[in-house]
Amino acid sequence: MKASLLSIILGLVSTTAFCQSGTVVALKSLQETAFFNEFRELRDRSQASVKNFKAIQDRYSKEEVENVISAYNSSADYFNAALLNIKGDLMHKEKRRYLITYPEAYSKQVEADLYRAKEYYANTFQKEVIQLTNGQITGSALIAMLPQIMKYTQLAIEVIKRVDSEIKKMNESILDQYLIEPYRFKHWDEI
Repeated sequence: MKASLLSIILGLVSTTAFCQSGTVVALKSLQETAFFNEFRELRDRSQASVKNFKAIQDRYSKEEVENVISAYNSSADYFNAALLNIKGDLMHKEKRRYLITYPEAYSKQVEADLYRAKEYYANTFQKEVIQLTNGQITGSALIAMLPQIMKYTQLAIEVIKRVDSEIKKMNESILDQYLIEPYRFKHWDEI
């Protein structure tokens, strides 16, 4: 009895490990799409603007710095919301079926999320930091990248279609580890 119970447990563990490794391979192929490469670049440039501002923040009043911090953090939340929406859609069976059946419509939805994040970024953090630093720090490279990212959205969805069977096996912790954490916009205090 002990031997068969041990065999069952080991079988479950190895099956889970196999399923997770296939899922990780699927997520890695999604990570290698131009969409996620550009999204990472977008995040890195945004965070570089924060680092540049942090280097000169002692020139400004505490209130001015707090305004920039608040503007950046709220902008980061918008971009992170776009990632969380993708994660939620991958975990939801009906949404996953929708994005595979109607990739063009789904890519428009992702593009709309990114466009809202871009507009918010431009009207908050970018505007605040440009005005405060008299254009020394602009964050404009980030805004220029968004159209390029949007054109890659549908290509990322094509990868999702190819790895659909593995995506069905994804759980929240795997998506957090391979989709959210590597791409999320860090908050001010984390940079």
